[in-house]
Amino acid sequence: HDQVGMVNFEPFKAIFLQTYSGSRTCYQGLPSLPPLFGFPHRNWKEAGARGGVPAIGVKLNDLVQRLQTAYQMTTQGKFQEAIDRFRSILLTVPLLVVENKQEIAEAQQLLEICREYIVGLSMELQRKEMPKSTLDEQKRIAEMAAYFTHCNLQPVHLILTLRTALNLFFKLKNYKTAASFARRLLELGPRPEVSQQTRKILAACEKTPTDTHQLNYDEHNPFDICAASYTPIYRGKPVVKCPLSGACYQPDHKGQTCRVTQVTEIGKDCIGLRISPIQFR
Repeated sequence: HDQVGMVNFEPFKAIFLQTYSGSRTCYQGLPSLPPLFGFPHRNWKEAGARGGVPAIGVKLNDLVQRLQTAYQMTTQGKFQEAIDRFRSILLTVPLLVVENKQEIAEAQQLLEICREYIVGLSMELQRKEMPKSTLDEQKRIAEMAAYFTHCNLQPVHLILTLRTALNLFFKLKNYKTAASFARRLLELGPRPEVSQQTRKILAACEKTPTDTHQLNYDEHNPFDICAASYTPIYRGKPVVKCPLSGACYQPDHKGQTCRVTQVTEIGKDCIGLRISPIQFR
């Protein structure tokens, strides 16, 4: 609660139990008697009888491997399962114990990766469920697809988001912005057939380099995506953040539960995550 503003501990129950069960061993004492439990120490070499600290079942490398599984689910289009996997990794990071600054930085990077994917995939799931019968609804769908291209994703996933945004903007006759998506897509070096198709669309866009409709999207002005309303918060505008994931929100969401972590309070003033002994010296 003090470090990262936890207010809802229910999602942690399974992780806490998993951590506890992973921190103890079980062995047979005498036949027909219940087993005995031992609690190994991670610092058993230098610790005395009273200075031991529990062994940790989850390592940074384990979370990195789980991240690869979440990436695969994203590639396969299993967005809800991927979101659950990314969130599980994000919630496990506060229970890590790491030894040096490099590992602290890697853990921080894990949090950022999970945040970007959870925000992007949640927004994409909502976009797919939205009606598209009126022009305003189509414009909103195109805006959300455009915001998704600004999430910090792996190149293979960014290519997919750019293709979606490109097609939606082209259909809306916003050729100028569509051309921008096409150029960004080609820079990533997609497959030959995708590249060929994109070049055709780009050539068509460059013949009429104008936008027919005004959208709430300015690609040249850096912005963060509000993880609740899925609207851009442009640089210089007021913003509140989740103390754990760093997800950004419009100021009116302050005090609510973070949509990304589902456990932390938005905008709470905290001391920051502590997962290494060197952070306490």
